[in-house]
Amino acid sequence: MSTNDYDLVLCARYSDTPMAAIARGLLDSNDIPAIIDNGIMGTILPPAGAVRLMVRRCDLDRARGILIKGGLYE
Repeated sequence: MSTNDYDLVLCARYSDTPMAAIARGLLDSNDIPAIIDNGIMGTILPPAGAVRLMVRRCDLDRARGILIKGGLYE
Protein backbone atom coordinates (compact mmCIF):
# COMPACT_ATOMS: atom_id res chain seq x y z
CA MET A 1 0.00 0.00 0.00
CA SER A 2 1.28 3.43 -0.85
CA THR A 3 0.83 6.51 1.30
CA ASN A 4 -1.85 7.68 -1.16
CA ASP A 5 -3.99 4.70 -0.10
CA TYR A 6 -4.44 6.42 3.26
CA ASP A 7 -5.52 9.79 1.83
CA LEU A 8 -9.08 10.71 2.80
CA VAL A 9 -11.58 10.74 -0.05
CA LEU A 10 -15.29 11.49 -0.30
CA CYS A 11 -17.37 8.36 0.15
CA ALA A 12 -20.89 9.83 0.42
CA ARG A 13 -22.82 13.06 1.05
CA TYR A 14 -25.73 13.43 3.45
CA SER A 15 -28.25 16.18 4.08
CA ASP A 16 -27.92 15.93 7.86
CA THR A 17 -25.45 14.88 10.53
CA PRO A 18 -27.58 12.13 12.13
CA MET A 19 -27.80 10.20 8.85
CA ALA A 20 -24.06 10.60 8.30
CA ALA A 21 -23.46 9.33 11.84
CA ILE A 22 -25.55 6.22 11.17
CA ALA A 23 -23.54 5.57 8.00
CA ARG A 24 -20.28 6.09 9.89
CA GLY A 25 -21.44 3.62 12.54
CA LEU A 26 -22.17 1.02 9.87
CA LEU A 27 -18.69 1.47 8.42
CA ASP A 28 -17.09 1.35 11.87
CA SER A 29 -18.89 -1.94 12.57
CA ASN A 30 -17.25 -3.27 9.40
CA ASP A 31 -13.78 -2.10 10.49
CA ILE A 32 -13.68 0.86 8.11
CA PRO A 33 -12.67 4.11 9.82
CA ALA A 34 -14.66 7.12 8.61
CA ILE A 35 -14.79 10.82 9.36
CA ILE A 36 -17.77 13.16 9.16
CA ASP A 37 -16.74 16.46 7.58
CA ASN A 38 -18.88 19.60 8.00
CA GLY A 39 -20.85 17.95 10.79
CA ILE A 40 -21.36 21.17 12.73
CA MET A 41 -22.52 23.06 9.68
CA GLY A 42 -24.90 20.20 8.89
CA THR A 43 -26.95 20.85 12.01
CA ILE A 44 -27.92 24.40 11.02
CA LEU A 45 -30.16 24.33 7.93
CA PRO A 46 -27.59 22.64 5.70
CA PRO A 47 -27.71 22.84 1.95
CA ALA A 48 -28.29 19.45 0.33
CA GLY A 49 -25.27 17.21 0.63
CA ALA A 50 -23.50 19.48 3.08
CA VAL A 51 -22.31 16.66 5.37
CA ARG A 52 -19.57 14.56 3.84
CA LEU A 53 -18.49 11.10 4.91
CA MET A 54 -14.79 10.59 4.26
CA VAL A 55 -12.83 7.31 4.20
CA ARG A 56 -9.33 6.22 3.30
CA ARG A 57 -8.81 5.77 -0.42
CA CYS A 58 -7.97 2.09 0.10
CA ASP A 59 -11.40 1.54 1.78
CA LEU A 60 -13.53 3.49 -0.69
CA ASP A 61 -14.95 0.69 -2.86
CA ARG A 62 -15.70 -1.56 0.10
CA ALA A 63 -17.25 1.34 2.07
CA ARG A 64 -19.58 2.31 -0.76
CA GLY A 65 -20.61 -1.31 -1.21
CA ILE A 66 -21.48 -1.58 2.47
CA LEU A 67 -23.46 1.67 2.40
CA ILE A 68 -25.35 0.61 -0.73
CA LYS A 69 -26.19 -2.77 0.79
CA GLY A 70 -27.35 -1.02 3.98
CA GLY A 71 -29.51 1.47 2.05
CA LEU A 72 -27.40 4.40 3.29
CA TYR A 73 -25.75 5.55 0.09
CA GLU A 74 -27.25 8.88 -1.04
